[in-house]
Amino acid sequence: MFTGTLKTFSVTNLMQMCYNDNNTGTVEFTKNNTSCARMGFSNGRLMYAKLLGIEGIEAVKQLTLLQDLNFNFTPQAPQMGANIKTDINFLLLDCSRYMDECVEYIGRLKNLFPAKYALKGARFYQYAHNYFASYDLYHVKYFEVYDQTDMTVIYQDKNIGARIEILFENKILTNDLLMFMDEKDIF
Repeated sequence: MFTGTLKTFSVTNLMQMCYNDNNTGTVEFTKNNTSCARMGFSNGRLMYAKLLGIEGIEAVKQLTLLQDLNFNFTPQAPQMGANIKTDINFLLLDCSRYMDECVEYIGRLKNLFPAKYALKGARFYQYAHNYFASYDLYHVKYFEVYDQTDMTVIYQDKNIGARIEILFENKILTNDLLMFMDEKDIF
């Protein structure tokens, strides 16, 4: 049994270690002591993955973007059915490529918004808001919160298939923002 955090140990490193050590067991990912994802290994082979409402390879890709999760490996046979049949080496390369593309996209996204929006930052959403921890509500494509000084918009970006959090310094007109994002083909 081993534990850690994705801040210091990436999902790809975790997969590589389980593969190299020929591990059988389940890795559970938690945020604030609440389970939000699982990966199951059998003799080092990744058999299944699930992150909130996503399963299989897409769940693994989304997990590679996250850093604010803790993990715990339990050496027991996986309890879920297989939803991944891809070779681990191909999957590791695919996840690395996906991560590189997403990081590059975030850089371009930050430059996309004109000065009138007062963009403070853009990043991969780390599922801090309980709204997205529910399986039933996970597939919501757009969400916004205003905290008296900043406006946070969380949305599913169709270009990279990842949930993005953008922070604006002031509250802005939602319709104006939605039209701008639609015009730039973000949705």
